[in-house]
Amino acid sequence: MKIFAALAIFQITFLTGIAKPADRTVQGTVFYKGGEPVAEAAVQLEDRATMQVLSHRTDRDGHYRFLGLNPDKDYELRAQKNGHRSKPHTVSRFSSNAEETVDLYLRSEPDK
Repeated sequence: MKIFAALAIFQITFLTGIAKPADRTVQGTVFYKGGEPVAEAAVQLEDRATMQVLSHRTDRDGHYRFLGLNPDKDYELRAQKNGHRSKPHTVSRFSSNAEETVDLYLRSEPDK
């Protein structure tokens, strides 16, 4: 009976761990073209399937972090501040990294 109970607990623990993929974290730093960190930049993370956008502001050292992301989804990451924008960066569902570090570099955008 003890062996059966231990086996049942093992199966529940093991199968639960497999069924739910680990969350993903995307973090990094936003820089100006010259390498200076950008405080208070807007960083947006877009779910490529649903087009839902999450936004954060960088801290005083230019750092940002998105937690609890689904590793089975593709995301597009970009930053902006005062007319400067980064190129979009794709965070792919095919990456096996639970934690992605993506530094973004702002460049001047011509006025339209």
